[in-house]
Amino acid sequence: MGKNAFTFAEVMITIAIIGVVAALTMPSIVKHYHEKEYVTQLQKSVSQFEQAMQIIMFRHECTDIICTGVFDGESSNSAWNDKFEKEIINSLKVINTTKNGTALMSDIVSTPLKPRFATVTEDVDWRSTSGFKFMTPDGAMYIIEPKGCVDVAHPELSTIHNFCAEVTIDVNSYRMPNQYGRDLFKFIVAQNAHLYPVYSRDYSNAFYGSATGDNYWRTNSALCAGEGILKDAPENVSGYGCAARVIEEGWKMNY
Repeated sequence: MGKNAFTFAEVMITIAIIGVVAALTMPSIVKHYHEKEYVTQLQKSVSQFEQAMQIIMFRHECTDIICTGVFDGESSNSAWNDKFEKEIINSLKVINTTKNGTALMSDIVSTPLKPRFATVTEDVDWRSTSGFKFMTPDGAMYIIEPKGCVDVAHPELSTIHNFCAEVTIDVNSYRMPNQYGRDLFKFIVAQNAHLYPVYSRDYSNAFYGSATGDNYWRTNSALCAGEGILKDAPENVSGYGCAARVIEEGWKMNY
């Protein structure tokens, strides 16, 4: 009795079908992998910065970051840069620092979230010569712009009562995509030493008295695609509100 077997043509058809399915699914799998990687790195970057702020408060025997005076001064002031450098290297493992007036890496060009192949024309993030910049061994880059812990307009509507500093974070060092909303994110530091994403609910309430309109990511699709997904958003999406979206959506990059 003869043995049953697949013909060469059947084998080739099966391989072709597997190849088509793989070609259709692999980009989505890779995309979701990178999204989870960015979110994990963002969680770690936020946590280690906040821990450093807590260490500074402990060292100064303070119950808020205002008391430490660490954000008192101008970014252009050399004394402030020296003071912050001393505070941060005594509170966090740092592998590189760059003071105001010098860019950390002037040839790295970042992009907005959409269109992803456009470039950000301002000298910001890696090209910025303003503020104090430092990197940690895990590759996270931070830019700090002190704001003196000034009062916000509506402290009664938020846990943010004072605006102490602006912070930009690139969670994965020099690696691509260097794109706002993927590996670049924007925050502020409040009096309680916590990082709050710009255009978050707390941020919008504290600064503008309402989490609506142009100042909240859910109601301004230009910040991070609104409540929808990126392909349905308008052509110009900065990504500046994406840290707020990721955190308020339960640490998910669902755009």
